[in-house]
Amino acid sequence: MPGGAVAEDLLPLLRAIFTEVRAFLLGAGQGHLETVRMNPRGDVSKAFDLEAEERIIAGLREGLAEPVRVLTEERGEVLTKPGRPAYTIIVDPVDGSENFARGNDCTAVSLAVLRPEDLRPEAVLAGLVGHVHTGTIFEASRRGGARRGGRPIAPSAVGRLEEALVAVDLNFRDKGTVSRIFPLLARARALRRYGSAALELAGVASGGADGYVDVRGTLSPENYLAAALIVREAGGLVTDWDGNPLAPVRSLTQGQTIVAAGTAALHRALLDAVREGRAG
Repeated sequence: MPGGAVAEDLLPLLRAIFTEVRAFLLGAGQGHLETVRMNPRGDVSKAFDLEAEERIIAGLREGLAEPVRVLTEERGEVLTKPGRPAYTIIVDPVDGSENFARGNDCTAVSLAVLRPEDLRPEAVLAGLVGHVHTGTIFEASRRGGARRGGRPIAPSAVGRLEEALVAVDLNFRDKGTVSRIFPLLARARALRRYGSAALELAGVASGGADGYVDVRGTLSPENYLAAALIVREAGGLVTDWDGNPLAPVRSLTQGQTIVAAGTAALHRALLDAVREGRAG
């Protein structure tokens, strides 16, 4: 079965899983804010993170007859059933966990579907990013286009950095990452930092932002895989800060730089600005 058809078949299940997880997070999950452990990346896991992830794994186990390999931010690797997996699904149960814990509304669920043997970002078959607080669903299938709330989307047509609203991710405690965005600060019309890479990239896909830049080199695959597909299927571009394709997934602890834009002209301008910041 062609990749696009398989992806389209999976999207209704991903929507249903997001709906169930969203209901938990906006209900009982708001009372489960305690820290319970450190995840494999060394970040704090709160009870709502683990419980949201449990619901995603259960939904995949119940919704798919085939075994599925699930790579998760909190648990690492889980096989839903014995046997050879039909898919690898990479999960971020709560992208923007700190936002959620503090009552800020920029929080997402991210689900990316790949073949087990091909974990290149450009090989993602289907992706969903669901905004927890609004319920808005961004989704795409490979070669099947991108949608927001079921309607086709396209990125903005902005080509000049001086006219662009750019979402950024940086580490304020790392002077190196701060200096890398100085040219963006000087030239972009406006910068935003939302604390959810999945939603920032989905914003590029739908015109909510003109570009997105992450100069930290620490963004891990569960944060961006689904959203990067959505950007590409909407007509935008996603690369690393050298303009190269994003790296294949080796683990959920690997780091990645990202430069995304709705147009080739803005993408080039963002790469140039980041290159200047790195050299400065």
